[in-house]
Amino acid sequence: MFFANPLYLWALLGLAVPVAIHLWSKSEGKTIQVGSISMFQESETTQSNSLHLNEWILLLLRMLAVALLVFILAEPFAKAQTKKEDLVYLVEPGLLELQSFKLVLDSLAEKQEVKLLQKDFSTYKPEDTLVDNSTINYWQLVQELQELQADRIVVYSQSLAKGLKGKRPEIPEHINWITIDSTAAVDEVLQLRQLQDSVEVLNLHSTRDKLYFTKEFIALKKAQDLNKGIDLIATDTLSISFSATDSLTSQIPFLKAGFEALNSYLNQPIVFKQIENPAEIEAETAVLIWLQPNNPPEVDGITLLFNPDAFATHLVEPVDAKNYVLTQLITRKHAVTNHLPEQLLPLLNLHPELAIEIAKYDNRVASSEEIQPLKIDGDNQIDEASMIPFTPWFWLALVLVLIVERMVSRIRKQ
Repeated sequence: MFFANPLYLWALLGLAVPVAIHLWSKSEGKTIQVGSISMFQESETTQSNSLHLNEWILLLLRMLAVALLVFILAEPFAKAQTKKEDLVYLVEPGLLELQSFKLVLDSLAEKQEVKLLQKDFSTYKPEDTLVDNSTINYWQLVQELQELQADRIVVYSQSLAKGLKGKRPEIPEHINWITIDSTAAVDEVLQLRQLQDSVEVLNLHSTRDKLYFTKEFIALKKAQDLNKGIDLIATDTLSISFSATDSLTSQIPFLKAGFEALNSYLNQPIVFKQIENPAEIEAETAVLIWLQPNNPPEVDGITLLFNPDAFATHLVEPVDAKNYVLTQLITRKHAVTNHLPEQLLPLLNLHPELAIEIAKYDNRVASSEEIQPLKIDGDNQIDEASMIPFTPWFWLALVLVLIVERMVSRIRKQ
């Protein structure tokens, strides 16, 4: 048995109180000399005898009540044995595609139980050929490792950087994280975008150390020979509508200059349209710059509002996927020092579908320092899952003891 507050056990010295009362009550009466007893009434013998507190049952009950109260304050509990295995091996399913690694894993599985690094931690079987290629959130799975009930854990994984999401977890288990190099350099064409007389080719390059993109422009006939199964995207003219109050009209030239700079860099045709009446706004508007006090109309594209924020770190900040805010008035200095065109680029939303493709080819590998979760001292923590509290039972025993003590005291007239 263990105690959450062992200092309260010093209160067991209070057991001396009922013993002292018992011994004090057993002391013999003093003899007092009187001249005459004619005025005294005779008392009943049974009542006189009951005044002696030499009742051992009552003494034990009262001492037990004090002891139970002290134990309740000390919060007793027992630790359950939750660790069942000394060592558990975990393997990321994506590594099963490596034939050389799978041969080693099959031999290991003959001597030791091996589990898959996935949501249910299912047991690995050499005859299974199904491989889950979905991206694993390593740190989310690490937080669930206590379900394995193991003292030591060895993890074999690809340690892809895209699998590190959220806050680095803190766990009491000791993990030996081993990275198996299974990545290969990737050079893929992500997108073909048709311009007037040429095609813009967006290439992705991914290695274990970095991920970067390159652009090249080729003739339209040459693009047809790539045979990559990628559709040729026609470049549509983006429509940007704007409406501003008199006090904010000065902001429109800065915003137009920023978008025109993007037009020159991206070869993306952009047209501007000033709105006098909200009914004139087309639903297909790519960007709506609404510098008005009233709520903007609904559009399919992205809306830019004016919402001053002295604590904002950027001129343009996102609210959600379809709404952005201008956090302060733009000046020439702000436009240059804050790189206004770069902050306006997300509003164009030119490649919304590329995020999935990029994640598929992202083969960057996290370092051992990045992938390793934080180790905390499990001995200094109370594991609620492995703790059996005795306090409720001691409360029940105390109530029963007090009831019995009162009944015996009433019978004994003590």
